[in-house]
Amino acid sequence: MSVYANEQVDKIVAIDEAHAALVQALVLSRKPRSVLELGFGAGASCRAILKGLRYNTSPASFHVVDNWIDHKGVPPEEIKKPEYDGVRFVNSGEHEYVSTCDKTFQFIFSDADHLRTQEWFELVYDKLLEPEGILIYHDVSNARLFPNLLRIYSDSIRRNYHHMLFNYNSRPDERCDRGLLVIFKH
Repeated sequence: MSVYANEQVDKIVAIDEAHAALVQALVLSRKPRSVLELGFGAGASCRAILKGLRYNTSPASFHVVDNWIDHKGVPPEEIKKPEYDGVRFVNSGEHEYVSTCDKTFQFIFSDADHLRTQEWFELVYDKLLEPEGILIYHDVSNARLFPNLLRIYSDSIRRNYHHMLFNYNSRPDERCDRGLLVIFKH
């Protein structure tokens, strides 16, 4: 069942299957002990991260931050399902959380405030992401809707961060062209 009442909205918002598989593979490979997800959306990235964490069987903290604006300000019933046991859901806006957070994380997935997240990108990288950590941004190539997110990509290049942008479709039903930017902190 879709998180959203409208399946079309769910499809537009959710991370595509190829990028979800990549996120899961990065969790499987990196084996993070601390994970932060900014924005729950349709839950596809959360489920991919959980699959990787559970496969690894190592203890890990997993925080999901969302102000639930995509859900009219109310956390969706879905997050009460047993599959989300162990996930700490934090009711907060992305900027409010990032600017006051005193924790660090080995793995961060950002897909929340598409209109302003580039404003605190350096804060997330410098303050919240641990050395050898992985930071991922979704929709950075979706210039038609979010031209501001391209700044995260250009800032990664300017700051000489190790990164890879995944934004090519190979099938007509994919939405990989929206872009998944993976940044590695060294």
